Amino acid sequence: MEENKIDYKKLVKRVDSDQMGDFITFDESKCNGCGKCALVCSFSLWSVNGDKAKLSPRYQELCLECAGCWEICEREAIDFWYPKGGTGVVIEFG
Repeated sequence: MEENKIDYKKLVKRVDSDQMGDFITFDESKCNGCGKCALVCSFSLWSVNGDKAKLSPRYQELCLECAGCWEICEREAIDFWYPKGGTGVVIEFG
């Protein structure tokens, strides 16, 4: 049985993605590896390896900019801000 694969690039449309810049920063020294960021991320952009979380290097390309990871991080290891005006994700359906 062939597994269905989702093309995340087709689900996330970006405007001026080359001009966005970083919109999530992560302070590993504050992270306790609880994994809550990985639990809330619908595109699995966070993972926990050992006692620290790690953000995918492809986050700018795939992130839905929901800020769930920032909101749930009790240790304040994650900072989030919306990308520069006129850039970022565009919701076309929903």
